Amino acid sequence: MTFKWGLNQSQSQKKGSKGNKTPSFELGDLSSKQIDEKRNHVISIADKAIKRPPVFTRPSNDAISILTQHTKVASDVEDAVKSELPEQEPVPDKNLMTSRNPSMNIWRIVSVCFWAIASGWSDAGPGALLPHIEQYYNINYTIVSMIWISNACGFITVAFLASKIQPYLGKQKSLLFGCLLSSISYAITLSGGPYGLVAASFYIGGIGLAIVLTQANVFLSKLEKQSKYLSFFHGSYGIGATISPLVATSMVNAGIKWHYFYLINLSLMTFNVLSVWIAFRGADEDLKPWDDENSSDNPNEDDYYNIRTTEVNNTSSDDSGDEINFETRKPPPHNKGQMAMALKHPVTWLISFWLLFYQGAEVSIGGWIVTFLLDYRGADNSSGYVASGFWGGLTLGRLFVTRPLHKTLGARRSVLIVSTITIALVLLTWLIPNVISAGVFVSLAGVLIGPNYSLMVTAVTQGMLPRKIQVVSLTIMTAFGSSGGAIFPFVVGLVSESAGTFVILPIFIALYTLTIVIWIMLPNVERRKAHAGGDLTLWQRFW
Repeated sequence: MTFKWGLNQSQSQKKGSKGNKTPSFELGDLSSKQIDEKRNHVISIADKAIKRPPVFTRPSNDAISILTQHTKVASDVEDAVKSELPEQEPVPDKNLMTSRNPSMNIWRIVSVCFWAIASGWSDAGPGALLPHIEQYYNINYTIVSMIWISNACGFITVAFLASKIQPYLGKQKSLLFGCLLSSISYAITLSGGPYGLVAASFYIGGIGLAIVLTQANVFLSKLEKQSKYLSFFHGSYGIGATISPLVATSMVNAGIKWHYFYLINLSLMTFNVLSVWIAFRGADEDLKPWDDENSSDNPNEDDYYNIRTTEVNNTSSDDSGDEINFETRKPPPHNKGQMAMALKHPVTWLISFWLLFYQGAEVSIGGWIVTFLLDYRGADNSSGYVASGFWGGLTLGRLFVTRPLHKTLGARRSVLIVSTITIALVLLTWLIPNVISAGVFVSLAGVLIGPNYSLMVTAVTQGMLPRKIQVVSLTIMTAFGSSGGAIFPFVVGLVSESAGTFVILPIFIALYTLTIVIWIMLPNVERRKAHAGGDLTLWQRFW
């Protein structure tokens, strides 16, 4: 295909045959009628250029001069018009998804945050109830830990179905389905039936929690100021996780059977069913403008193909000339291939394992720290409040530390710093044989553990992954992370059976060390943006 641009030589000679003089004039010499005529003339030239078949030749000097004059007139007219207009407030970008655009988003944010409270309540409760579950069923650490492995299987199931759930059910029905499955799980556990049935209910609950968690993370990650709303969401999880052990400990100390605690879980999730049904009504339609995942912020060489064109010599009328290559974007792949693309992307797997170890460490210490204090620090039943201190610290970290860290240090540096300090605090908990100091150190560790999840989601959605696969990748990552929160507490229980519950602390340190190693392996997108087009040194890639 050949392209022409502008006027060819024969046309320009005809235009310049009368003396070959280019007309010139000043804006001040023209009446308003003449200005309108010139502006319309420029517009007509632009329209013809747009409609003309895309054929390029080198324009003559006269043609360039004429186009330059017309461009100057158009620019002067625009400046004159702007000078007469009053200054206006900048108009917000209607293309941004905010808490008020669409208008129901504010209620959707509130709805998913309330769900997060119920989710945190559900996850933190078993830690305080664990010794009482063992006594109730007369089982050991290994058997009681099956509730976590069952939960993990539920999360893994969702990971394999990640690309099919929302397209099949839609946003509202996906969230409703997840909440209903959780409600069924809590109803079974509330019955206090055979342990095998209770363990199976945790599988159902794992599926329900994973579905809603994935959808909520994806929804919030698309909002403007995403780190703010993600911190609210994960902070709400911490609120539920803080209160849950307090209530659970109080109930069992008052002689109430452990399984009646799940009546509260069931009530909270029933409310969530109504909440998401109302808040996400019509979500598939009004969030559709932000659901185009085919665009990419990080195009690579595979996103382009070459068109071979011919540069036409302006000294002849034939179409012979030198060949030129133009790069053009490939059409986006079909949505069915996004799962395969996400699975092939190394960042998907690095973050998935980062979350696996991160949430594994988080839930393990929150679930087993009370048993450790009872066995090795001579604590009494009131030590259940230490678990609340941990989850309370995690809540404060997510609500009040995430945003300042992101603004001052950036996601990469913040995660490296707080993770290193967290390891030091848990090491002190292990080495200093005192219940009070253990409670303080664990609570401070919770403060520093808190921000990491929100910082990770922010980093992933702001450059680590192409936008077109972010939804699928986040689903896989979320499922892996939640699986870690189920698998590693089981591993701790398994090892504790022979070695003792002190193993929770070295296991935590090992898992958190792995998160630092993986985080270092990830691309430093913040540095890349600051040094666009330049190579990074080894230090810049790290820090």
